[in-house]
Amino acid sequence: MSASWWRQESPIGVLTVLAGNRGVQQIGLGSIDLDVDGDAVEQCDDEVAIEIDEYFRGRRHSFTMPVDLSALDASFPKTVYETLRRDVSFGETVSYGELAEMVGRPGAARAVGNAMSRNPVPIVVPCHRVVASGGRIGGYGPSGIKTKRFLLTLEGVELTG
Repeated sequence: MSASWWRQESPIGVLTVLAGNRGVQQIGLGSIDLDVDGDAVEQCDDEVAIEIDEYFRGRRHSFTMPVDLSALDASFPKTVYETLRRDVSFGETVSYGELAEMVGRPGAARAVGNAMSRNPVPIVVPCHRVVASGGRIGGYGPSGIKTKRFLLTLEGVELTG
């Protein structure tokens, strides 16, 4: 099967999801365009769509769907995404600096922030759980602070600023 893509309604707007044989490759939030291959067919992967829907309904606290990060060129972002997905659970947050330490690169908070801003699979790779030092909310790429605040509130995180 080639890649498939679909649009899915959510409380933060329409998501565009791209999935291939090895898992979800991209999730576009709102007006974010995906780089969909010409061979990709418009067809929903029901299992993935259900997991996303369950998350927004508060019924799912972790995702079991496979994620395919093979299109990424650099290994550092992959390591950051895999560590974040594995080690920072629903309702938890971590600072950019703490995540840098978790991947064995203390002092690389800025590089972690750059990786977060380019996360191809937001929500499933929970970059919204990465906050600035002191618990401040920090940034959230093109979809904005309002979306990050919504996702953290959904997970029961109390924000300081």
